[in-house]
Amino acid sequence: MTASASPIQSLEQARFQALANICPALFLALCAVVISIGFVHAGLAPWWSWALFIPLFLLPKGVFWFTLLHRKRRDVPPPEVCRRTLRIVGIELVIGMSAIVAWQVWLSQWSNPEALLLLALCMGGQMVFLLFGLLHLRTASIIAACTCVAGMLLIAERSQGGIFALVVLLGGGVAGLCYVAFRHYRDFAKLVTSRLAVEAKSAEISVLSEENYRIANTDMLTDIGNRRRCFRDLEQALTKAREEGGSVSFGIIDLDGFKSVNDSHGHVIGDRLLHAMARRLESILANHGEVYRLGGDEFAFIVTSGLDRDGLQKVGDELIEAVNLPIHINEMRLLIGCSVGFATFPEKADSVMEIYDRADYALFNAKRTGRMKTMVFSDEHERDVREAALLERTMREADLEAEFFLTFQPIVDSNEDRTLLLECLARWQSPVLGLVSPGRFIVAAEQSGFISTLTPVLLKKALEAIKQWPEEVGISFNLSGHDIVAAEKVLALIGILMRSGVSPSRVEFEVTETALMMNIEEALANIHRLKEAGVRISLDDFGTGYSSLSQIQKLPLDKIKVDGSFIRDLADSEASRKIVSSVSALSRDLSLSCVVEGVETREQLDILQGIGCHLIQGYFYSKPMRETEVDAFLKGQSNLREGLKKLPLIAG
Repeated sequence: MTASASPIQSLEQARFQALANICPALFLALCAVVISIGFVHAGLAPWWSWALFIPLFLLPKGVFWFTLLHRKRRDVPPPEVCRRTLRIVGIELVIGMSAIVAWQVWLSQWSNPEALLLLALCMGGQMVFLLFGLLHLRTASIIAACTCVAGMLLIAERSQGGIFALVVLLGGGVAGLCYVAFRHYRDFAKLVTSRLAVEAKSAEISVLSEENYRIANTDMLTDIGNRRRCFRDLEQALTKAREEGGSVSFGIIDLDGFKSVNDSHGHVIGDRLLHAMARRLESILANHGEVYRLGGDEFAFIVTSGLDRDGLQKVGDELIEAVNLPIHINEMRLLIGCSVGFATFPEKADSVMEIYDRADYALFNAKRTGRMKTMVFSDEHERDVREAALLERTMREADLEAEFFLTFQPIVDSNEDRTLLLECLARWQSPVLGLVSPGRFIVAAEQSGFISTLTPVLLKKALEAIKQWPEEVGISFNLSGHDIVAAEKVLALIGILMRSGVSPSRVEFEVTETALMMNIEEALANIHRLKEAGVRISLDDFGTGYSSLSQIQKLPLDKIKVDGSFIRDLADSEASRKIVSSVSALSRDLSLSCVVEGVETREQLDILQGIGCHLIQGYFYSKPMRETEVDAFLKGQSNLREGLKKLPLIAG
């Protein structure tokens, strides 16, 4: 069967198309039969008996078949129309064949034996054409074939015995031919039915495949494109930009304050908030590109309109302003913000991963420098990235035991001038880079995940150092977000502590709220593991994160450390004094210790002691010391205390 523009969806349509394709050949065969009979009888019968019949029969039949069948072979009508058309053609076939058989029988009165033989053979051929060429008409073809048999019997009456025997032979074969034709039709019907079933299954599979593809590329929570689709579309956008010489900008959006809402109101409200925010982002960015959810509270979008740095800054600032508007969910008025990071191809990146990494770095800097900012990846960021890559590469090649060491800064009970803990602070003396600032290498280690390799090395050094100091002096050791959210890493640290021989009660682990927010559930479970091991837990940099109050009531904390940023202007800022006073009162109400960092002057110390804060850390007592200096510092404190005890005796 010839392929058609319209898909075949039923057996009726397949019958119609097959008949439409074969009807020209059948019509030509019919023309050959009719013209041959007319030619043979040209010298035997009157001219009008054959000359008029040929055009009057063939022309209308040709027009009829072309109109109803052949011209529609590529645009197959609906099944009901095909069924009706086949019924009409079948009726016409019976009438037409009856007419031609009647004409042949009528013409036989002028036939000689040779002409009678031709007529009989023609009728036999017509019968075969009907049963096989027109098998798609089934009943009509059999009835028409029977008219041919009847015609042959009538012609036999005018012939001698030989022709009669031929007629009997041909007539006797009708039953066999009908059976064969029936089998052919049945096989055709099975083939069509099977093909339609295969096509239906294929269509079903195609629909399922498309649905699976849609699901695989759609974020089910927000109904927008997911991370997979984002990177696919970004790759396509970069390819097009390379071919056309254009530019592409990639933006990453991180919601500020979402985790606070999620923790305070539950995941159901959090999910609804994400869904509502996705709709808002789509509306805001409709003129710039499609919005994708990368995961958590992080979204992304692609800008192909060729915006320059100022244009991207404007888009980001408008985005921040719009996101910061309240969202109402379940009659609750929720307010969150966002930070935005941009990178541009080909100016600052040459591949999908490069543009993503640079946009993510710009976002990281936007959040690090105050949140709710738009940051476009710049030359300065490029230098920072290269420096971080150099730092990371050098760290990975470093001899960790030899190059990394600890300094110790005391946490002092100012009422007794007694050191309770020494905070362990990492330092790196690189033979390649020299003495590297902690602010540089710790950030690079955090970003690369190398910090988890460094932590066990430094913990072992801290545990060796504490063995030299009095039992009442402990250590405070910082854990990164990568450490606290990974159970296997926490268990490894507990194992190091247990093998060291140091009492767990002398060890305090500091965690930051930012680290906890990487995965609050896993972090909470790991903090409980640490507590079960006997160590204490301190929340560092309190007051600089979001949702601190909600986290305190969940976490098994022993201590809060007030960030030094509140202490710098303590003498001149009433707001700072109120903040520190409130945190101190909160810690007392929760039965937690409160350490104040960053104390540098006697004036700051006096104010803090007046507020009720007596656990102090800062340059007022000591800068970070090398391990060899700690013993002298502790002895100095001890001597001072002894001296103060003797003063009243001397006075007496």
